[in-house]
Amino acid sequence: MHGHPDPDAATGDALVARLVGLEPIGPDRWPEARIEAHQALRLHTRAVVSDPDGPAWLSTLAAHPNSMVRAIAVEALGSGRDPAHQPILVRALSDPAANVVQAALEGLTAQSSDEVFDLLVTLLNETDRDRAWLDRSAAQRIAETSDPRRLDVLADALGQAQHGAAHEITRALSRAGDPRVAPVLIEHLRHRRPGRFAAAEVLGNLRAAEATGPLIDVLRESDGPRSLPVVEALGKLGALEAAPAIVPLLDHGSADVREGALLALNRIGGPLVTPAALKAADDVHPSVRARAFRVLAKHGDHRALGRLAAACDGRHVHTALTGLVRLADDSLAPTLVQVLLTTGERRVRKLAGRILARVGGRHHLPGHDPDPLVRRVIVWIIGQRADPAYLWTLTNALRDEDELVRSRAAAALGRITHEKTLPLLTGALRDPVPRVRANAATALGRIAPDDLRSLLADALVDPHRAVRSAAAAALRAADR
Repeated sequence: MHGHPDPDAATGDALVARLVGLEPIGPDRWPEARIEAHQALRLHTRAVVSDPDGPAWLSTLAAHPNSMVRAIAVEALGSGRDPAHQPILVRALSDPAANVVQAALEGLTAQSSDEVFDLLVTLLNETDRDRAWLDRSAAQRIAETSDPRRLDVLADALGQAQHGAAHEITRALSRAGDPRVAPVLIEHLRHRRPGRFAAAEVLGNLRAAEATGPLIDVLRESDGPRSLPVVEALGKLGALEAAPAIVPLLDHGSADVREGALLALNRIGGPLVTPAALKAADDVHPSVRARAFRVLAKHGDHRALGRLAAACDGRHVHTALTGLVRLADDSLAPTLVQVLLTTGERRVRKLAGRILARVGGRHHLPGHDPDPLVRRVIVWIIGQRADPAYLWTLTNALRDEDELVRSRAAAALGRITHEKTLPLLTGALRDPVPRVRANAATALGRIAPDDLRSLLADALVDPHRAVRSAAAAALRAADR
């Protein structure tokens, strides 16, 4: 065993003897010592498995009378998934000791799992309480096989699966995405089998609409966090008829259940969503309140306006604004202006500006602000509204110290029809910043005065390429 610091097999045999010799010691003394001996032998076997003589020595250990030694040897032989070691692992699947079987299951390749498929099924359905924990690894190996029966076997076993195996089976069936397993899973629901909650999760992932009725029945008979997979499945199915059964969960004592109910209602939509989310917006738990505002932002109707507007003065301002973008009511203008003037977040400022560009109430929009970031948004809003009443604001904006304010002011003037617009843009063509000159040229192209070509004469030979391109494009647009 040339790769190990001590190549003599006697080192390994001594470690084996040490581990075996500790077993008769009383329980008040052996745990720590045996853990150390177990770890030492395990590290040794992992180190020698790649040595020329290592596998032969490990093969003898795989038949050792002590089950712990056998398990360590089998684990080492399976660690590299070497095909040459697979026959030993296959034999170990029939070992009377569950820890040896577990070690063998962990090292099986997909090809070996195919060869012992029926034995894996037996292990998956093990009823002996001392060996039932093997079902998780058996489920993993079954899921990796190419046997055409694997999904049917897993779906059938899910009805009685323990927690660990249920997780593995759920993941395997969800990944496979085969709707043909749905009838078996629905039967688990109808017969209230132990694995019905895991079956519910899979049915939701499969978008099995035919499971809606049985899922609602299970939900009405369930209580507490165990019902969450059922609630989530109904949400994924978008089952509108499930909403009346989900709404009562908003009064549940568990915050996880209340939040799960809101998430499902968010996916389902319908007339019950807004009242439910309005109620949950006052929940004692912050995560539930946060979820409620997200639901209101997506589904809230006019009844949610006041709640969302009030939320603009707190931590949920961004979420609230996403909902107000959709609702865009004129009464929101004062609140939105206040957000615009006070927020330090770019995304919040941008959202507030988007809504203000859509709502009325021109008198609510300030003409000037000391913050250039705010002035940029104000000028952009004016451009979107295209209202001549703001010409004086744009006139001042063209003299602003911030080049982006001037640039946006030039763009905004191109959307306003007024006798003063043309001289303002002509003056902007002489701005020292190329971006402003380019926007002024584009804006003149939108207005398209009769003497456009002469107005753009200097811009067509501007030293900056962007200005020349904007002027040429403006002339082309005007000629169409």
